Amino acid sequence: MFRICIIFLISVSILFADDTNSVNQKLDTHSNTNTEDGDHPVKTPYRYISINPGVTLENVTLSIQGRNRDAMMVQDGVGKVSWLLDVKSPEYQISKYFGVNLLLHTSNFYLNRQSIPKIFSNSPSVRASSDESSGGSDNERSGSKRNRVEEDVYTNVEGRYSMLVPILYIGNPDTFRFGFGFGPAHVKLKGNVDFKDSASNLLLITSGPNRNDFLNNLSAYQFASGNINPNIDPALSYLVANLSTGNNLELTAYYLASQGLLRPDLAAITIFQSGRYNAAEALAISSLMRNQVRVDSIARFAFIFYLESPPIYGIRGRLSFGGPIVKENGYTYELRTFHFAFYKPIEF
Repeated sequence: MFRICIIFLISVSILFADDTNSVNQKLDTHSNTNTEDGDHPVKTPYRYISINPGVTLENVTLSIQGRNRDAMMVQDGVGKVSWLLDVKSPEYQISKYFGVNLLLHTSNFYLNRQSIPKIFSNSPSVRASSDESSGGSDNERSGSKRNRVEEDVYTNVEGRYSMLVPILYIGNPDTFRFGFGFGPAHVKLKGNVDFKDSASNLLLITSGPNRNDFLNNLSAYQFASGNINPNIDPALSYLVANLSTGNNLELTAYYLASQGLLRPDLAAITIFQSGRYNAAEALAISSLMRNQVRVDSIARFAFIFYLESPPIYGIRGRLSFGGPIVKENGYTYELRTFHFAFYKPIEF
């Protein structure tokens, strides 16, 4: 998808080049006139493409909703500092204060905290504060936010997204610019989340009188809930479909470990102490009792709003908000990104 976006962006840049050339000619004429009059020449726009390397502080959240369940994954801390490499097409100035261009923005993310109700918190003091605050709240929305906490519940989601967005901006290259746009995106993410679906977990634990029955129920639960997608991860799909056969449960543990999705917790310890499973199998069951997330899809809708500064010593600043929305497997995945970036345009 990233290569396709680059090819498309270059093609559009070439198409814009003729229009940009005419603008250049007009600006060159105006520049010569101003030079003859003693004024400073006007800077001409770039013709083909602008590569924008820089650094960004980005905060990402992921909301997952569907099948009467929801989860919210967040980052640890205020955000992640990372490198930035955006690509822009030539800027076509419609008028003095309006213009358009294409923006290709790509970002990686890692989310290892989950926003959960305080009642499910691992901290007794947090649960106690939830009981105290649940008695009197005049505003349901603010009360709902106060009754949630961001914790490490042994879940994580990592991935990347690439957005190719037509931008309409207000301003010009020498002023502050406010831009907004909508377009497609490619989203790829993997990991697991905990929907805190206690009833389903209790059903899995109590429904199987023996090992095979329990593993068959666990396998059926994963496919029925839409957590496993054979088109995206055929290896995991095969292993989960045949958990009770041979040593597939242990192989599932090794596969999940290779994806960074195995973490010891109280559930794994309890399962291991039952004596029916070894350590690797207990970790695999603990992970599968959460909800696996696998997405590799084209988002038809992604948006961005930004405020960009004029160049100062060749460096621009940008404050932006946006993200893609993907619908897959009966769930809606909404990525919300907020980033503050400094970058150096390299224009061709």
